[in-house]
Amino acid sequence: MTATHRWDERRRLRHLERRRRRGGGHRGPVVLQRTAQRVLGWLAELEHRIRRSVQGDRPLIVATIVVVALAVVIVSSPMQSYLDGRERVEHLTEKAAALDEANAQLEQRATDLERDTTIELLAREQLGLVRPGEVAYTLIPPEVDRPLIAAPRDAGTGETDPWYARLWGEVQARFTG
Repeated sequence: MTATHRWDERRRLRHLERRRRRGGGHRGPVVLQRTAQRVLGWLAELEHRIRRSVQGDRPLIVATIVVVALAVVIVSSPMQSYLDGRERVEHLTEKAAALDEANAQLEQRATDLERDTTIELLAREQLGLVRPGEVAYTLIPPEVDRPLIAAPRDAGTGETDPWYARLWGEVQARFTG
């Protein structure tokens, strides 16, 4: 064997090795062939599962579940609005009843104020009015000693200078002493 013959042999072997790695003549690399086989196997399995799921009562059960779920989603918002509206109507009914009661009390008060005896009683109690010849007495409750929370406003604090004069005095005192 000559050197050229060996060189040609090596070249031919390298070419065959590359061709084997690529997957043979015009078929693509082996990696792509294996990936394609896996994808085709996965699609066949998916097709088998779909055919199996369509057989028998399964489609009916799945369709029923889908319809019920769709009905729950569609009906939930109007149902919530209806329940909120019912609650609001109950609240407004209670409020109307309370207002009717308050109106009845005010009407009774208005009719009471039309009578002379009620007006006289209110004038004596609230305004301290008396008839001629009567003597008015006013009772003043005794003062109770209560602890003071703050100093009374009218008690002098001893500071008659305005705030800016006191502030200037504080600044001078800090820097000079």
